Amino acid sequence: MRIIRNERRIRVLGLVGQYGALAGLAVLLITLFIFWSRPNWMLASTAVGYLCIFVGGLFADRYAGLFAHHEALAEKLKYLGGRYTLLQYVLPASHVLLEPGGCTVFVIKTQGGQVTCRDGKWEHRQRSKFLRLFAGQKVVGNPHLEAEREARKLERWLTKRLPDADIPVRPVVLFVNPDVTLEVNDAPVPVFYGKKVKAWLRGPGKLEPLPSDVHSRLAKVLGVG
Repeated sequence: MRIIRNERRIRVLGLVGQYGALAGLAVLLITLFIFWSRPNWMLASTAVGYLCIFVGGLFADRYAGLFAHHEALAEKLKYLGGRYTLLQYVLPASHVLLEPGGCTVFVIKTQGGQVTCRDGKWEHRQRSKFLRLFAGQKVVGNPHLEAEREARKLERWLTKRLPDADIPVRPVVLFVNPDVTLEVNDAPVPVFYGKKVKAWLRGPGKLEPLPSDVHSRLAKVLGVG
């Protein structure tokens, strides 16, 4: 599988994630030291410190953490085959897999704990969840809606460039944390844990191959051909 990434974006935002939280902690420590001499600074500096911690944690989770989205997805799709290309942070949707039959758009979730989806309603239970959210971990939210939005962005982008071609674009939600317990019932989009997605792409989820000329045009538009 070929991988094409916006390495500059990953590197820059990864550094923001790595050092943003440290900067926030430094601001909070300085606030404690100057509180007695500058009590009127307390509220503003605390807010700045927390904002740095939150933003740093948010970017670290996505770009530099143990389950950095680009690395986690590439690992789960490893050895998928030479006819597949993974494009990350170079298109309107963050993670797009170009397949012989079209495009799959991935939304990556790194939460641990218990995640359930029943009739399209998501719930997440995890130890120390509040502290994790304070440190910048995103809430689970509605992953299927997030994935559908990402897919629509790519669809609109492709329609402008290939108005006469019918390109299948489908959303997939992928959980990558080994500590997650996933219980999904009738999710509106396909939802997978770990490498199970690869077997689905090769088997039940395999798309009918596009005509060779259409696939060539699609690859060219995506910057692959």
